[in-house]
Amino acid sequence: MRITDRVSLFWAIMINEFKIISREPGGLLILIIMPYLVAGGMAAMASFFTRVNGVDFIRQFIGFEIIMVSVIMVQTGARFLNEERSGGRLEALMATPVSMYMVLFATSIVMVLVNVGAYVVASLPIVYGTFGLSGLVRLIPSMIIVIVGLMPLYGIGLALAGLVIRIRDVDALMNVVTSLVTVLSGATYPLYVLPKWVSAVVVAMPMYQLYQSTLSIIMGGGVSALIYGLAASTVAYLMLGVFTYGRIEKSVLKAGIR
Repeated sequence: MRITDRVSLFWAIMINEFKIISREPGGLLILIIMPYLVAGGMAAMASFFTRVNGVDFIRQFIGFEIIMVSVIMVQTGARFLNEERSGGRLEALMATPVSMYMVLFATSIVMVLVNVGAYVVASLPIVYGTFGLSGLVRLIPSMIIVIVGLMPLYGIGLALAGLVIRIRDVDALMNVVTSLVTVLSGATYPLYVLPKWVSAVVVAMPMYQLYQSTLSIIMGGGVSALIYGLAASTVAYLMLGVFTYGRIEKSVLKAGIR
């Protein structure tokens, strides 16, 4: 297949995915509104015990925003393959000359664009209201960090997509994944309340690195040292995802999908 054909196919997959997402505008609205509801609820509860200011609200807001986009990113490929299997199309799709890596990457890139767009739109009012124009300027590099930070999550999503081919109870798997992403993001619990070994795991996860790096930029603290960990995680988790999915796909093509 020529490069131009690959580009055209990649673009066609993305356009189709955009059309599917556009049929459910309520989901996009939830991505924008939900962080305000959650952060506002937590701020309201905390106000009974201590004074809550705009900076505290932004910490909670950014934290939940990162949790949401992380959960969506790691589940995108797995949900897509599960839908294809439910419709009886998965085996035929995997048998075509089109690389499944291209299909999964195209659908995931669409979710990257949607997630980053929702992050920017949702963050604009609260960041401007708290920090003014300087906050809006800092929102630009934070957006770039979010884009980079979603790449290791795509790698994790690839590995999960491979598992979905083998596992029937996808909803149960996704519930476990959502819980793990929430806890290991470092946005729901302070690290000091967690056991030391759990804290070490959290710091090594891309969700925590993405959260802290984004928060540091928004708060005016500059680039966090965790950005180097995020770069390393991008390489490591992408390699893990490609290797895991490739091994499982190869075995499935030999034995067939059950």
